[in-house]
Amino acid sequence: MAVGLSVAGVAVGLVGLVAAGWWQRRVQRGFAARRAALFDDCREVLSRAELAHPGSDYPLLSGAYAGRRFLLQPLLDHVGYRKVPSLWLVITVDEALPVTGSVDILFRPDNIEFYSGIDGLPERIHLSTEWPSHHLAKVGPVGWQPPLAAMRAALGEAGESPDLKEVVVTPRGVRVVVRICGVERSHYMVLRSMLPQVDRIPPDWLAYWLDTVASMADAVRAAADERV
Repeated sequence: MAVGLSVAGVAVGLVGLVAAGWWQRRVQRGFAARRAALFDDCREVLSRAELAHPGSDYPLLSGAYAGRRFLLQPLLDHVGYRKVPSLWLVITVDEALPVTGSVDILFRPDNIEFYSGIDGLPERIHLSTEWPSHHLAKVGPVGWQPPLAAMRAALGEAGESPDLKEVVVTPRGVRVVVRICGVERSHYMVLRSMLPQVDRIPPDWLAYWLDTVASMADAVRAAADERV
């Protein structure tokens, strides 16, 4: 009798494992489909758009906008202790700028920004009161003075946006990191599944940030020309 019960218990356990594995694969396929569709509504914002799918991660989108070549890279923040992770978008315009140094401004820093290279810059600077108060700003090389006034003017209202996380200016171009959304709390708290609240990036939202990055590049170039 005990042997029969043991065999039955094992059988039930195996069925449960198979069902759990099937459910997990189904969930993962659903997540992969949602990740792949992130740019579906905004590819027309860019001309000559090219989509790349690096494995199971979010796709990368590149293309031309306002005469510039942009790269869009979504990044899911999966730091362990964060209650609700965020999905970030790294917007990069690869364009030579007439500056001799780099500046990185990180808003609301938590020391967990894995996507930021701010620790690689040697000198911390303090920004004027026109900038949001909770920030960390660094430059390199030591003593280099970035065109901060022009940068702040180019940001405009975007400089006050809670979505704005980082602004980087280097001789190679401009990079801005903005928050797309958080993940669905119920999925994360119960299943630790990081299912973003937004399935697709709105095209008008993307255009707003592309315009902001383009304005930043123009402002930096104009300020550098004035110094000559």
